[in-house]
Amino acid sequence: MEVMDFFKSSDGRTAKLYRLRNKSGFEVDITDFGGALVSIRTPDRNGKSVDVLLGFGNPADYEENDPFFGALIGRVANRIKGGRFTFEGKEYRLALNDSNGLNTLHGGESWGRRFWKAEPIDDVTLALKLHSPDGDAGFPGAVEVTLIYMVTEANELILDYTATSDRPTVISMTNHAYFNLSGEATGSCLDHRIRLRADRRTEVGADKAPTGNCPAVAGTPYDLNGGRSFREILADLPNGFDDNFILSDVDGIMKRDIAVASSDSTGIELRVSTSAPGVQFYMGYFLNGSAIGKNGKGYPQFGAFCLEAQRWPDAVNHPAFPSMRLEPGRPYKQTTVYQFGIVK
Repeated sequence: MEVMDFFKSSDGRTAKLYRLRNKSGFEVDITDFGGALVSIRTPDRNGKSVDVLLGFGNPADYEENDPFFGALIGRVANRIKGGRFTFEGKEYRLALNDSNGLNTLHGGESWGRRFWKAEPIDDVTLALKLHSPDGDAGFPGAVEVTLIYMVTEANELILDYTATSDRPTVISMTNHAYFNLSGEATGSCLDHRIRLRADRRTEVGADKAPTGNCPAVAGTPYDLNGGRSFREILADLPNGFDDNFILSDVDGIMKRDIAVASSDSTGIELRVSTSAPGVQFYMGYFLNGSAIGKNGKGYPQFGAFCLEAQRWPDAVNHPAFPSMRLEPGRPYKQTTVYQFGIVK
């Protein structure tokens, strides 16, 4: 494993970059700041290595990282309506930090803007650890988190999450990787296609928080079971997707190839498998050119997509949703696999 200095943070500490590489040259770069994925280089149909992950040209920009490029997200991924929830008979109020200022997004004081303790295991495996104290960002309980990144010879990037708490609390982790399978420097993803195996979604209101309804996708523009091009999706939904698709009513069951995305121009394919009960498919509507990428240019609207495996958003306020509860002695576990290949 190569380890390099990445940038110096505002408090004087040096963020490191860790490079995982398999025998065929598939490479993943990770920083201990925010636990963020920085680059993923995988071969296209002609054997050329392509970086398919959005990231900052100036590494110091990871300190703010408003788009959450590649960041580890916790304690609770996605939105908590109104920034409040009641748990164990007590109301908790959190920072309102989403784009409309109405909800808590990705836990408020994001774990993606902190140093994680890195522990290299071997050339293809890196463990990252974080202590989140009681009251952190307004959440109850002290939590110990471990995320293991591992690269395989099958060009997989495996993310194994584990968390324990000293008292009951809530948790839902994800990674906020932004993919462009044509290459991070190539502009929009209009040459992409996606198939997503889900029969329902969590409906959201005008504030982007779940309403509690879980309508079927059949017969609607939300049905991606048969596969659709990004051009077709945007013709029906001009803002694209920013929606949680329901993979299961039960947490912890591994589901293979729940989403398959590909680029017509490079032939690169991404397959996503996860034990999480939901996945947020986001098409990059809020990208606006202000985030300067590794190519020295601003990333445009719809210049990337995310597939964020997660527990259902705002489950703390919806008893019928799969629970986010974390009990002492019963660790939170989640596994997500991003596998890269070539369209057959």
